[in-house]
Amino acid sequence: MEVDGRRVAVVSLGRPERHNALDLAAWHEIARLAGEFAQDRALRAVVVRGCGGRAFSAGADIAEFPSRRIGAGVADGYNESVARALASVAAVPVPVIAMVQGLAVGGGCELAAACDVRLATVGSRFGIPATRLGVTLGLTETRAVSRAIGAANLKYLLFSGALIDARQALAWGLVQQVVEEEGVVEVTAALVQSICLGSEVSVRAAKQVTDLAGADPSATEQHELLRALHEEAYDGPDLREGVAAFTERRPPVFRAGRS
Repeated sequence: MEVDGRRVAVVSLGRPERHNALDLAAWHEIARLAGEFAQDRALRAVVVRGCGGRAFSAGADIAEFPSRRIGAGVADGYNESVARALASVAAVPVPVIAMVQGLAVGGGCELAAACDVRLATVGSRFGIPATRLGVTLGLTETRAVSRAIGAANLKYLLFSGALIDARQALAWGLVQQVVEEEGVVEVTAALVQSICLGSEVSVRAAKQVTDLAGADPSATEQHELLRALHEEAYDGPDLREGVAAFTERRPPVFRAGRS
């Protein structure tokens, strides 16, 4: 789809009859799509949503457990696929927005946490009831959720197996905005439009610098990525257009980085 002439991808988790449970094929598809998004220079944003309105995703498809997750050797391959998918989502260079309606549980919660921003309806619920199943979290998914809510809150979710509501998720930082059910599409579209109307250089830099700061506290302003982003922004046309638009009291029209 396009927003103001800019390309936006919408990923729909499409098993509403099973609350959009994620089987192994789904994790592979998520990784494949994220890899394609990373190479698409015309892409400006990605929205991930669940179909049916009752769930973003209820997590792993437990019907697969006997064949895919029982036995350490078999489970290793499954867990690597989940980690690869989540890492691929986090590595998409443009903003990835999770639009959550209903349940975001287990792998669904982890997928939402791998996105950059999460918008949720008031009836949404979040949790990772791993201890109720006897499974463990890998480092990739642990880091994704822990970055959003902190280690102590993640431990509470894991120890208790509880599902928290959207207001609690907002207080913890798992969700950035809670809206009424009928308004979530409009709010998501407004955020996407803001991204598309902003400077592509600045938006990509905002994501990459923030991720770098969280992942590598020892990074300095001389980091290779930071230097490259600095030069792209300050030597490119967007800054000049932004200053001119501010001076002339008009909306900026950014073109840098578009194919």
